[in-house]
Amino acid sequence: MHEESESLSAARLIDAAEAVLLAVAEVAELSSGRYVEPMEILGSAFQPECLCDFTREEVVEATAFLHRMGMLPNA
Repeated sequence: MHEESESLSAARLIDAAEAVLLAVAEVAELSSGRYVEPMEILGSAFQPECLCDFTREEVVEATAFLHRMGMLPNA
């Protein structure tokens, strides 16, 4: 487990996961329903505002969490 994830509280992880889900849905809507891996969105012109409050590490951890939960497709 990464050091960053050990300091990430459960509440912050859930907040980041919610933002990732919203971002993925927003980008899919703009790209004809195509799933785009959240890390591909970060820093791009397509990055939704909902991800702006989270660090790259938080998005990575939230994305991994959502993959483990089966809530995001495997890329």
